[in-house]
Amino acid sequence: MALPFLAVALLLAGVVGLGAIGGAGAGVGVAAPPALRPARSASLPRSAPAGSVRRATGGAGGGADAGTTAGATSGLGPILGQLDAALGGRAGCAAVEVPGSPPVTIGAGSGLAPASAQKLLVAAAALATLGPDHRFVTEVVASQPVVHGVAPHLWLVGSGDPMLATDAYLGLVLTHSHVPSPPVTPLSWLAQALRRGGITSVPSGISGDDSLLSQQRYLPTWKPVYVSEGDVGSLSALSLDEGWAQWLSSWVPVADPPAYAAASLSGLLQAGGVAVGPTGPDGPAPAGARPVAMVTSAPLSAIVAYMLATSDNHVAELLTRLVGAAVTGRGTTAAGTQAVLSVASGMGVPTASAVMVDGSGLSPGNRATCPELLAAYELRRRPGLSAIAAGVPVAGRTGTLYDLWQGPPLGGRLAVKGGWIDGVASMVGTFAGRRPLDFALVVNGSFDYPTALSVQTEAADDIAAWADR
Repeated sequence: MALPFLAVALLLAGVVGLGAIGGAGAGVGVAAPPALRPARSASLPRSAPAGSVRRATGGAGGGADAGTTAGATSGLGPILGQLDAALGGRAGCAAVEVPGSPPVTIGAGSGLAPASAQKLLVAAAALATLGPDHRFVTEVVASQPVVHGVAPHLWLVGSGDPMLATDAYLGLVLTHSHVPSPPVTPLSWLAQALRRGGITSVPSGISGDDSLLSQQRYLPTWKPVYVSEGDVGSLSALSLDEGWAQWLSSWVPVADPPAYAAASLSGLLQAGGVAVGPTGPDGPAPAGARPVAMVTSAPLSAIVAYMLATSDNHVAELLTRLVGAAVTGRGTTAAGTQAVLSVASGMGVPTASAVMVDGSGLSPGNRATCPELLAAYELRRRPGLSAIAAGVPVAGRTGTLYDLWQGPPLGGRLAVKGGWIDGVASMVGTFAGRRPLDFALVVNGSFDYPTALSVQTEAADDIAAWADR
């Protein structure tokens, strides 16, 4: 049986043992973090049993639009009516599509807050802009020659790799991501490369360079609770461990990501017998500095699939800034969100009502329509964008849905990218029934997590029943 990509790579590098694929390996063991699944803008929450109690019809927050007529003629009228009922009179929308027919919709024509379903647009734009085979290269560079193993000073230069990690965090991801081959880039590989390259001393230490992207660590539209819940760590082009300094007993973000990464690399080198001076100040590496070692990430396709499977907010935010840097030359969130919408629009996604404040969907000011989200999901069929289909979690099997809806009719057949923030629930995906059905549903209002769960459960039940008739 072939080992997953990361397992093979780790074994060859001698970083962890085979046991790490099913649990923490030798030298990597970690305890479970306080929250294994992000509480905000995550995928579907734990569902109630199939066959939940129905609400009274009346939903869609503005009534059915012209798509309902098309639904009646295409045979989709009944499922549209059921999804309308599931919305329970709240502001919301739904869009459904069967192979060979155009999508039909009900509900708000204006945008609604989409929560984490917005990551579908980020995924498509990143793959289309950077390419599915793109790899991030994190380099260590020197401005002076290395003589007899002595490098006077080194710079660790970030490329925006969102998956650069210490062995401790790598163990956490391997154990708790519920993804067969998480695309982590071990920082220990970089330390090994430096030692194998003959570096024995760095008298003036190592500085961190995260100048590729904005140094804004958090967005002003995010709630402070997103930190304590472990929803998103500090953002940086040189993020290590997804911006977290601690994650066992509590979530503590890194205050200075470049310095944290440089100090972590220094510690690995010192543990291997290399003499390293104090961590230097953050700053861009000098022009003309030459690489002395590098570590390369997994392909972008694997990182995008991981982002969707785990609903990883940190990855989404960095990819958004990277799209901005590639399209506009500015690696900011503002440039990135506009670039994502521009790229998506160029691929046929209807973005006229869209507003993107961030990439993850954590900000309540984001806006999207159901036709927009469904169109972004449909891009999975295009060449180079198959990572979208590969990443969307499957009920009872992978990612955020690994322990949800495990039994029939949804287990193994419902693939959904969902989302939740206060007063927002969303789900976009497909059900592999006798009649395959792609769908998008968003509901906004003043409601709590159990209510969001109830809406999503009812909609999933309805979709399964219709598709299996």
